Amino acid sequence: MNIEKLKKLETDSAIINKYIGVSSFGHNKIIYLPLVIGIGLLMFVAMAFISDLTETIGMTMLIVAVALLCFGLVKIIADSTKKKLLATTSIAPISIAKIIVGNATENVFYSIYTSDENRHDENFIDRIAEKIDIATENPQTAMDKEIAILFRPDFIKPNEFAKKLPLAFTENIVVWRKQVSFVASPKTVNEKIREEGDKFPMVTIIPENARFLSDYYTD
Repeated sequence: MNIEKLKKLETDSAIINKYIGVSSFGHNKIIYLPLVIGIGLLMFVAMAFISDLTETIGMTMLIVAVALLCFGLVKIIADSTKKKLLATTSIAPISIAKIIVGNATENVFYSIYTSDENRHDENFIDRIAEKIDIATENPQTAMDKEIAILFRPDFIKPNEFAKKLPLAFTENIVVWRKQVSFVASPKTVNEKIREEGDKFPMVTIIPENARFLSDYYTD
């Protein structure tokens, strides 16, 4: 991969502004309370209509209003978190990620990356990927079995936050495992990823919620 291009993009203010918003959602765990309540209330209203219970409930509009208030709180919390991150972020770390395994039909894959000083080290990420392949193909130790479970393809959930691999397995360097979807990516981008050894860039402002950097593939 073009390391110099990655380094240049890391300090691009447009990249920082664009990816802080999508990366920061969920960073403040308080946001989930009004989100869950709002979704739950709307589901309750939907079930009331399906079951023809709206006449007996008589509070449909109030419930909808409370649900909308909850979603309003979600936006306020999300905007506040984004604003704080913008004020304290001068660089958008970009990591070289590598596909390990996945569902080619759905175009969703497990990938690994690190967000520390090794984030541009292709040899390191290749080395860890090779260890994962060995562990998943023939798990012998308890750690091998833990790794095999982490990379079971049937566990793929694209919206799930990233999980850390055991430090003892990754040379005491924090390595993340995250599901990434390339469904919306153009065919040319997917071909470029394959050409570069199944490697691609991830913005790791929030490492557990890293995002695919599609901007890398635009001139």
